[in-house]
Amino acid sequence: MSEVMVSIRNLHKRFGDLEVLKGVDLDVRRGEKVVILGPSGSGKSTMLRCINLLEDPDIGVITVDGAEITSRHTNINKVREHLGMVFQRFNLWPHKSVLENVMLGQIVVSGKSKEEAEKRAMETLKRVGLADKAHQYPVRLSGGQQQRVAIARTLAMDPKVILFDEPTSALDPELVGEVLAVMKSLADEGMTMIVVTHEIGFAREVADRVIFMDGGVIVEEGHPNDVLVNPKEERTRAFLKRVL
Repeated sequence: MSEVMVSIRNLHKRFGDLEVLKGVDLDVRRGEKVVILGPSGSGKSTMLRCINLLEDPDIGVITVDGAEITSRHTNINKVREHLGMVFQRFNLWPHKSVLENVMLGQIVVSGKSKEEAEKRAMETLKRVGLADKAHQYPVRLSGGQQQRVAIARTLAMDPKVILFDEPTSALDPELVGEVLAVMKSLADEGMTMIVVTHEIGFAREVADRVIFMDGGVIVEEGHPNDVLVNPKEERTRAFLKRVL
């Protein structure tokens, strides 16, 4: 098995006249926890969305667990089976129960039987502390609980890597901790994680590596202490001064 789980080479993406990514190179190792920081519009979320082709790169090569997903010969749906994504806004089906939300992808994408999917869904709901909410509907849950359901839904697919796109930014401050606690437990279990977030405490505590992006490029990267405590680049220092 290759030690590199996600490889990005010379990634460019523009929307009309706006060039959002300007030649990004990044390797993420199996089991590594990488946190990406940067101001709004720096390209963080666009890079994440390119990794599972929610956005098509204009130029560049992306490889996930040895499969070159930017090749037109690759079945991206097959790759996505084990490439989890947790969004800012939960993206739960409002007309389906919590249990049904977690079962659906297993049945539709992975072809599991209803019984298999239900068993796995209950396991992952228990893992995020929500087994007792299995038959509730999303509208009855807090934002933090809805995001934990979204994480359970992703875990039910047995992902090799999970992409988190600002998973706490839509939550009330008092609900952030419960979601970060689940993410920390996944990190402790060795899950490969790429996390776009503004939670500096989480980056300091959990990340193996912190990346600072600005203007569509990686400005600085390294151990959390190096980037967050002793940044080399002036742009990094200016950003941290504003958010700390």
